[in-house]
This record gives sequence, C-alpha cells and structure tokens, in this order.
Amino acid sequence: MSDLPDVRQDKAYRRGLVLGMTMAEVMILLIFLLLMALAAALQNRDQRIRALDSSGAAKLIEELQRAYPQARDTDDYFKELTRAIEARKQVEEAGPRAGRQTLVEDAALGREVREAAGERDPKEFLRGAISAAELGREGEWPPFFSLSEAGGYYFDSGKATLRPQFEQSLRSTVIPRLVAVIKDYDVDVIEVIGHTDEVPMVGQSNLDSSLISASAGRVAISDLRSTDNAGLAMARAVAVVRILRGDARLSDVTILPLSGGQMIVPVDRMAVGNASRDDQSRRRIEIRLRKSTSAVASQ
Repeated sequence: MSDLPDVRQDKAYRRGLVLGMTMAEVMILLIFLLLMALAAALQNRDQRIRALDSSGAAKLIEELQRAYPQARDTDDYFKELTRAIEARKQVEEAGPRAGRQTLVEDAALGREVREAAGERDPKEFLRGAISAAELGREGEWPPFFSLSEAGGYYFDSGKATLRPQFEQSLRSTVIPRLVAVIKDYDVDVIEVIGHTDEVPMVGQSNLDSSLISASAGRVAISDLRSTDNAGLAMARAVAVVRILRGDARLSDVTILPLSGGQMIVPVDRMAVGNASRDDQSRRRIEIRLRKSTSAVASQ
C-alpha cells in the first residue's frame, strides 16, 4: 500500500482545494452557514411578532382604524400613517418659534372674524362665509344690479315706457342672472328701485289714479304720466316689475317697485340738489334681492 502514489500531492487535486478543503466541503460549509443565518432571522422575526402581540399590536390597529375610518385596506392605513409621520417631522423641524407664530396669526385672524361679524355670532358668520364660498357666491350678501341709461338701458324720454332693447335684455340676460342669485342665496324678494336725475319736470300726473292699475296690467305703461322725478322713478320701476312678474322663472318670489327719485347718486350717496343738468348715469333701475320678513323671522 505504501507504494501507491499520494493523489493529494497531485497539482490537479491541489487546484480543487480552498483553505485545505475541497470544493464540496466548502459548499457544504456555506450551506450550513446560510441555514444558521436563516434560522436566526426567523427567530428574530418570531420574537418581534410575539413582542407586538404581547405589547399592543391589537391596540395599534384599533387606533389606526379610529384615526382613519375611511381607509379601505392596509395600504391606505400605511399611507395615512406615513403622512402623519411626515407632518410630525415638519412640525418638529419648524420648532417652537413657528408654533408661536402660528398661534399669533390664528389669534389675529380670529379677531378679524369677530370684527367683521359685528353683533352676529362669529361662528355662525364664519360658517356662512364658508358656505357662500363653497357655493361660489360673490360675497355674504346678494349682489345688486344697476341698469342705467349710460349702460344702454333706455326708457322713452320723460316716460316709463321701456325701449325694446331694454325689455329684451331683461328677458335674456337680467332674469337668468336673478334666477341664479335667488338659488345661490336662498332669497325670496326682489326690489326694483327707480332713480332719475335732477332735471325738473312739468305737466299733469295721473299716477295717483293709475299707478296700481298699471302695476296689475290693467293700464298700459305708456299711459302713465308724471310731473315729478319721484313719480317718474316709481312709474319706471313699475314698468320693470311688470316684465319680471310676467316671467314664469320668477313666479316663486315677491317683486316690489320702489322709488329713489332724484335723491340718490351712484353709488349710495345722497344728492345735494345742485345738479340740474342731464345725467344718464343717474337715470337707472337698481335691482336688489333679500329675504322676506317672514323668512328672516323663521330662522
């Protein structure tokens, strides 16, 4: 047996050794190490699961469900939790100074809301403003419409008869806008206010005997005559009211004629009585919208 050659000294054999072990032995060793690492990882995972189960995993899930009731699955919970973590990081990075600044700004905003609310409940005022914004309203109160001769809304000179273009504009443009405002602001009264300039008038008036009849359609608007600006403004308001009342789109609201005469200068200024010249901007119809007295009382 001693005469047999030692194959371990063979060059080809030595090329298959790594640290004195054959390739097969090395592979077995690597597999063994991998199995040990996998066993350790599984053990750590099991330990973490047991730790969660024993120290509040159920409570964590319950809190997530309470905080994010709209979440549909675990992905949604994870997304919401990630957002919360990011928000907390932002607050922590901003520091206490930013928190104090936010409190100061919020306090200033609250003071402005109270001042704007006046005698009304600030919370109700704010809720109303938010509701108006959500509905796309232009403001807290309904807008008013000014239809002046300067804007192309003409009556016959010295009379209450509407020009055809004026009547067409009422039906095609003004009334649809009124319908939209009534819906948005939940109002039920339209006030039509006639205004004139200060040019004196002469003649004989029949408004005392004919104005109400004209409003009801029993007397033609063209038959109305006035000797003063207050009467002319009222007659013109009645002419517009007849068009509005005759439109089915406004059948559910109350429409009232009013006269501002020559007393009010655009916008919202009292006349001083020294402007006797012709003024198209003052010869106008204003339309305002509001809630009825009964509707306000029932709120």
